[in-house]
Amino acid sequence: MARSGRTGQPHREFDVTKRTALFALLLAALMGGGYWYTHRAGGADAQTAKAAAPAGPRALPVVIRTVEQRAVPERLGTIGSVQPVAAIAIKARVDSVVETVHFTEGQEVKAGDLLFTLDSRALEAQLRQAQANLERDRANLDKARGDVKRYEQLVRSNTVARQQYDAAVAAADALEATVKAGQAAIEAAKVSLSFTRITAPMDGRTGAVNAKPGTMVRAADATPLVTLTQLRPITVAFNVPERHLPAIRAAMETSKLSVTAGIPGAGVPPAEGVLNFVDSQVDQQTGTILVKGQFENADTRLWPGQFVDVVLTLRVEPQALTLPEEAVQTGQQGRFVYVVKPDDTVEIRNVTVARSQEGIAVIADGVQAGERVVVDGQSRLYPGAKVAAAKNGGKDGANGKAPLTGGAS
Repeated sequence: MARSGRTGQPHREFDVTKRTALFALLLAALMGGGYWYTHRAGGADAQTAKAAAPAGPRALPVVIRTVEQRAVPERLGTIGSVQPVAAIAIKARVDSVVETVHFTEGQEVKAGDLLFTLDSRALEAQLRQAQANLERDRANLDKARGDVKRYEQLVRSNTVARQQYDAAVAAADALEATVKAGQAAIEAAKVSLSFTRITAPMDGRTGAVNAKPGTMVRAADATPLVTLTQLRPITVAFNVPERHLPAIRAAMETSKLSVTAGIPGAGVPPAEGVLNFVDSQVDQQTGTILVKGQFENADTRLWPGQFVDVVLTLRVEPQALTLPEEAVQTGQQGRFVYVVKPDDTVEIRNVTVARSQEGIAVIADGVQAGERVVVDGQSRLYPGAKVAAAKNGGKDGANGKAPLTGGAS
């Protein structure tokens, strides 16, 4: 029994040692796993979290334009009416019957062209009668002058009384006056006869003919035979506000102001002319003054009575700062723009707009040539916001430095 007891004790010691070793291995494994999780897996999560963290505010897409300094004309647009330089009502100057019409309605004629021929027979007869009367009066005058010479000799010889001589002289003088009257009557008859041939007093276009062949016309008729209208050159009349009068008068003393007249919906370029008339007084009811521009109208593009779109160039500002109108915003402090700084952040800049025309704003103060401003996308901006040129912003929107073009040039 004692042997068997000694033999079992080493086995128990081995089992205890084995369990201790296994526990140590398990503890080491747990510690190693914790270390890996802490330093490797935890580090990976930290890197993932770091990558997922936001890198800062995103740049807002906007359309950008560059402030440009260039010559900009100051223009005034209004509505005008085309008026002929001359429109002559052709009327009969003698009472007669229309014999021939030598043109067609709407035909262009030259000065001196024959328009109408009137029946001249009665006037030709009057001329012949005046000529006959003159011949009679001249014969009587010759006889009277002979009587004067005879009475003069008889008076010297005291054969006749002085009174008879004086009577002969008076009769001769009266007949001389009658001859002069007869000569004037012939001239008047010739003039009246010339009125039976009615010619064009100027180049122009004929209107509707109001007297056909066979029509009786009189010098006192109110209705003209035809109206002749001059088309080249032609004028356009329009009114401008009186505040522009000083600038217009000053400019007309040194140069000619340019005027254009466009026909709405015609699809052709506007006609070009110059301002040649300023009325002598301002209309107190409207506060405007009447002015006129003259146009060569070689192609007869402008027609009397038309309404046209008129643009008067008052002056040219040689170094104006320009921006698209949409770049200028209005706030509580007045007008402003968003200026893009070199770091692509924006700042608010108050500006003074001198004038706006044809989509272009002329800036008097607040920005400098070459600076970039936002023209679209301002609603999302705030001071310090970072921006980027929108991809669909066009050539200028891509880099913000393309030259500005607009209708004001």
